[in-house]
Amino acid sequence: MSEDVLPEPPQPESAQAPFAALDLGSNSFHLITARVIDQHLQPLLRFKQRVHLASGLNEENELSDEAMQRGLDALRLCAQRLAGFQPEQVRVVATHTLREASNRATFLARAAEFLPFAIETISGREEARLIYQGVAQTTPTNEQRLVIDIGGGSTEMISGHQFVTDFLTSRSMGSVSFTERFFSNGEITAKAFEKACVAARSELKPVIADLKKFSFDAVYATSGTAKALALWASQRDDQPADRITLKQLYRCRDELLALGKVDKIAISGMDPEREAIITAGTAIMLSIMEALGLDALNTHDAALREGVLYELAGSVIDHQDVRQRTVDGLAARYSVDPDQARRVERAAQQQFDKVVAPWKLSKHWCRRLLWAARLHEVGLQINSSSMHHHSAYILANADMPGFGKEEQLLLATLVRCCRKKIKPDLLPAFSLYSQKDVQRLIVVLRLAVLDNIDRQDSAPSFHISADSGDQLDVTLTDVGRMDPVLLDQLNGEVKQYAKLGITLKLHNNA
Repeated sequence: MSEDVLPEPPQPESAQAPFAALDLGSNSFHLITARVIDQHLQPLLRFKQRVHLASGLNEENELSDEAMQRGLDALRLCAQRLAGFQPEQVRVVATHTLREASNRATFLARAAEFLPFAIETISGREEARLIYQGVAQTTPTNEQRLVIDIGGGSTEMISGHQFVTDFLTSRSMGSVSFTERFFSNGEITAKAFEKACVAARSELKPVIADLKKFSFDAVYATSGTAKALALWASQRDDQPADRITLKQLYRCRDELLALGKVDKIAISGMDPEREAIITAGTAIMLSIMEALGLDALNTHDAALREGVLYELAGSVIDHQDVRQRTVDGLAARYSVDPDQARRVERAAQQQFDKVVAPWKLSKHWCRRLLWAARLHEVGLQINSSSMHHHSAYILANADMPGFGKEEQLLLATLVRCCRKKIKPDLLPAFSLYSQKDVQRLIVVLRLAVLDNIDRQDSAPSFHISADSGDQLDVTLTDVGRMDPVLLDQLNGEVKQYAKLGITLKLHNNA
């Protein structure tokens, strides 16, 4: 008698290596890991640590030693859970409090001692854009959305449809910072609550008119404050836990005022640490809903970290990189000559391939080098002789979705140094990147620009090679040997590279 054999279950597409997003927020640090299966993200781990960084920021925007230590302790726990991940699989972003902290560099330096991944301090606008992407990627409809995210130190509001933002803003008001500002003595008074609402309305005033231009099909509130308020209202009113109405918020306000003290708040299911800041969160949410004329909104689980994760995995899911779209958009906006950009990109790629091994450069440098090559002439429309300065100014100050502050500064630095004199004392100090690697990328980009200065599709004028030290060898081709102007320019480059500690050796094999 033969045995019945169960058919093999269908196998999913091969799972890719996992990705991880770590959000260093003003109230909590959030880590999420996931893998891509069948073109979708499958969450693997969610890890959260409360740090209350915003409460450690003084009037001079200095982060206290205690707050810094709380953050570092939480970061160590996150680092343990990221053991085995490669740098290309992880993105770590820091938001409002670290954005504002004047001693941020101290925190980043101490974190770098045990965290093998770069921490990007992102702008408020970039934070808002990523929050929107987290919601857009996890909601099935294509409605016109308003997304509201009340964090510990800032509040982001974004209007958009599908995956495109129409308007975004980041305001300096958060549940932790407003608690410290208005309820630090533990008293909940009508006067203090009204002061918090007045401050929130003042923050909102410059952007309300812009947001009211849109007719929203759906309004989503993300992160801890919104979910805590929805939980509170649902328990009290026996309603769905993913919805907040204006009437419910008024009741929340009245109950808080009746209690009179923060330590008397006891809401079933709410974390005590959330209870300590829920009064400020209520004032901010109430002010937003009143200012925008919202009667109700829905809460949503996805937020900044999901937006980061989806963009990190974007090259696997749909082969798109938002940073590449940003670069392409800037090149188009400033009418960059595509043929010349292609020539410089091609030369930069070839030269990078020659030095990547001996100089032990990460292959991920190449993408940033090629973006700089693509954009090095964005300032040409302003003035040709100072093009590199104008290009650097544009790249340093433009709205560049997908780029962290330091990555944007890196592109501006490479472009500013791509020609003429190098001024080492003006090179910024980077937290995320090795100064020596930045200097070597400057050299590679300069040579790519120099080799294509005639703007013609001609054979290379020289070839390069490097040793494991700081020497770069340039060997002229037949084309290069016939160009005395090029030889004079290369001799000038010898002096410029010496400023960076790099020895340029010229070879004429005629």
